[in-house]
Amino acid sequence: MGVAIVSTSTLFPFIVGKYVIFRSSVALALLFFCLGVLFSKNDKAVFDRIKSVLKSPLVISVMAFVASFVLAGFFGVAPSFSFWSNFERGLGSLELLHFLVFFFLMVFHFREGKDWSKFFGWAIFGGVLMALYGILAASGFNGFLGGKWSDAGFRFSGSIGNPAYVAVFSLFLIFYVLYLLSVKYRGKMKESGAVFLMVLGVFFLVIFAFAATRGAFLGLIAAILAFLFYAGIASKRWRIKFIGAAMVVAAIVVILVAFKNVPFIKSLPFSRIFDISLSTKTFEDRAIMWKMAIDGFKERPVLGWGAENFTFVFDQNFNTAYFKPAEGFGAWFDRAHNVFFDYLAETGAVGLAAYCAMFVVFFLFLFRNSGITFRKKTGEDKNAAIQKERHLGVVEGGLLFAVIVSYLVQGIALFDVGITYINLFIVLAFAAHRFKSVGGSAVGVRGALGGKDNN
Repeated sequence: MGVAIVSTSTLFPFIVGKYVIFRSSVALALLFFCLGVLFSKNDKAVFDRIKSVLKSPLVISVMAFVASFVLAGFFGVAPSFSFWSNFERGLGSLELLHFLVFFFLMVFHFREGKDWSKFFGWAIFGGVLMALYGILAASGFNGFLGGKWSDAGFRFSGSIGNPAYVAVFSLFLIFYVLYLLSVKYRGKMKESGAVFLMVLGVFFLVIFAFAATRGAFLGLIAAILAFLFYAGIASKRWRIKFIGAAMVVAAIVVILVAFKNVPFIKSLPFSRIFDISLSTKTFEDRAIMWKMAIDGFKERPVLGWGAENFTFVFDQNFNTAYFKPAEGFGAWFDRAHNVFFDYLAETGAVGLAAYCAMFVVFFLFLFRNSGITFRKKTGEDKNAAIQKERHLGVVEGGLLFAVIVSYLVQGIALFDVGITYINLFIVLAFAAHRFKSVGGSAVGVRGALGGKDNN
């Protein structure tokens, strides 16, 4: 719920309060965890659990990424700044270490489907508060910061303060909603809880539209296509229909982008998301930034310039084509506006490799636990019904695949901040839980989020 906090007394009201609350909460949680371990009457079981968590390949990959992030900062051009960051970002090594602790505590404590069900519910509640703040601000209520509905070019910024990250957060919120619907309310869509979740899903989709962010829009389309692709290869019975649906979605997007200048489409409040072209001003500006990042990487290829030190890359490799004083734009930027180029410049080849390794491990274990096989069945494929229960369901696996794909695609035009990190680590922690559940014991799909386990 910390996402709804706006600290109006600080220089950066949409940022400072959030990371202060997050760090304080994680520090307290770690303190009580350590006290619990210290005074546990069954310390062997606790340490066995810790060992089990630390042996998870996905957990190892996340730890390796954070370690490379911290190491790059230590050997960077401004180690102190890399560790502490500043008030505007607050995303130095200290913050990443808090995210790692947060990730570890989730994997350690949330062992059952009902734990994740409650956690996703609280995440959705936080999303509602974020949106309500933005609605009140846009409606002109005193004390609420943000643009107004009547402002020219209005984009919804909620309690996050940046429309781009409202859009990204909305993608994760839609994932949480769909996941609860598909697992907790499977076959019970007429129940009041399911109907309420569907209403919230539509609500978050509307918020997403009013945030009007092209990168996130591409992420949403990529997520839909990724889900249909996954479902198509996982379900032979519905394969043709899923492929057909993917073609329809792709055709609709192509039409909207091709006819973006038609008066009706231009009149839509979120029409800017259809203005996708390599010749747009935004893309041209991003391309200049990416070139700077590559030049910076060439100068420090192993561990980069250090976390939060892209400003040094920007200053040293400044391209005058980026400076447009008449538009009041381009004087200074501290990010490459692309997660891959950001990590390439700031953490070097080691950091980028560690970052990508998280997703390689995620996708490998996702497909390994999906039951998808590209070989012909043999006489060894016995007890198919039992084995099926050891796999992720089609919808479950498809949604996990889709949400990570959407994150990676939107990251092509954006950089990570607190709201993206926290949701990414939530999804990865949940994935680690599910991969262990289906890989280590016969836990049914319904057992994923509060349903009855089959063991």
